[in-house]
Amino acid sequence: MDTSHFFPLPDKAALTSAFLGKSLQEVPVPSAVLDVAKIQENCRLMLDAVQELDVAFRAHVKTHKTLELTRYQVGHDCKDVRLICSTIAELDHLIPLIKEYQAQGAKANVLYGVPPGISHLNRLAGFIQTVGAGTLTLMTDHPAQLDAAEQISILTNTTVKVFLKTDSGYHRAGQLPKDKTMEALVQAALALEAREHLEITGFYSHNSLSYGGSSPLEAMDNLRIEIDACTLAAQHNLPSDVLANRPKPLVISCGASPTALSIQNLLSKSVDTVSTVSADALRTSLATAKKHNIHFEIHAGVYPTFDMQQVSAASRSDTNLRPGTHFHDSIAFTVLSEVCSEYPTRTENPEALINAGCLALAREPCKSYRGHGVVSPWNMLTGYDAYSPDQRVIVDRVSQEHGILQWENRGRNDPLPVEYSQRIRIWPNHACITGAQFGWYLVVDSESEDEDIVKDVWVRWRGW
Repeated sequence: MDTSHFFPLPDKAALTSAFLGKSLQEVPVPSAVLDVAKIQENCRLMLDAVQELDVAFRAHVKTHKTLELTRYQVGHDCKDVRLICSTIAELDHLIPLIKEYQAQGAKANVLYGVPPGISHLNRLAGFIQTVGAGTLTLMTDHPAQLDAAEQISILTNTTVKVFLKTDSGYHRAGQLPKDKTMEALVQAALALEAREHLEITGFYSHNSLSYGGSSPLEAMDNLRIEIDACTLAAQHNLPSDVLANRPKPLVISCGASPTALSIQNLLSKSVDTVSTVSADALRTSLATAKKHNIHFEIHAGVYPTFDMQQVSAASRSDTNLRPGTHFHDSIAFTVLSEVCSEYPTRTENPEALINAGCLALAREPCKSYRGHGVVSPWNMLTGYDAYSPDQRVIVDRVSQEHGILQWENRGRNDPLPVEYSQRIRIWPNHACITGAQFGWYLVVDSESEDEDIVKDVWVRWRGW
């Protein structure tokens, strides 16, 4: 059953009529705010990296769930549009964009990133019937799922593309490269490929263990682990002659945002990491895959908005930043809130109340500090240092609609640099989860003459 119509989207024209030209000092709070200038820069860095390194790129849309930001991810003039989504609703909402790029002469393909359930067959088939053959790739990690893929092939009278999900250590989904279930999956897929019901695109991995890293070297090492796992899966489960003589080269698709961002460390300008053991090992893994007729594709999702988790992973060398900027300055997504009360002496530490709790910020942890968000420099007194753990204010704890501000350094007892009715913008821990709390984003531009004025409103897709 298609339930998408039970999740109606707000009218963009009505939203822009209400918010366009308004200041962030006027709009209701809490609100989700996107800085389009930072989004453009984050997307440019990724596209420049894949172009210089001559690798393919697949953009995940689950973080933001908007048409507007998807265009920045793939590039407005892209001729090879590769996307990933996590829900059927995202797939449905991408249809206008797919048609738009097809009209420009581009080929387009969307990977549905969850192994297909029987309940989704008609909707998945409907996507192919709407936008054409070759536009959908399925994620599979068990032979039983190939029956569903074959049914979609029969329903649409097309060959269905599949990725074989490989577990490279995270254990969320996928089979280990040399596991018997992976062997059975490959053999079953080859049999269906011979009947032209399926086409094996390649092997796919997502290693979110990379979120636990704290340096560019760790991020590159984690990406190499992913690449090696997918390469091993291909070499172990496919005869060498089959691998070498496939009409289309096999693809290994790897990445989580920290590992995907780490490829920027291989660029010619990244002089401090370009000659390290980790960088050299990563290049070797890429070269090894290429020798075996395997093409490399990087995928990522949260990098356009960035967040505190990405800052803490520190996967990019700071040589990739603009002079005078900090990793935090890449965060394009903030939650606008307001100080509703002050508690200077209620506890050992001064505190303040804001009207953004877990339903606005989520309860996602971040390994680098204890809080649920960091108060950014926006609208704060001169001298406030949002980059220093000793100097910044955090959302220390949350309830449903309330958040409590505190110094991150619990040893500080001087007054908090906020006052009643002051508006603040909070850097969230995890943009994907925080964004899910909102129906739209207010879009501002920090490169414009007045960075506090709403320039656009982007509607966020909802439902499954």
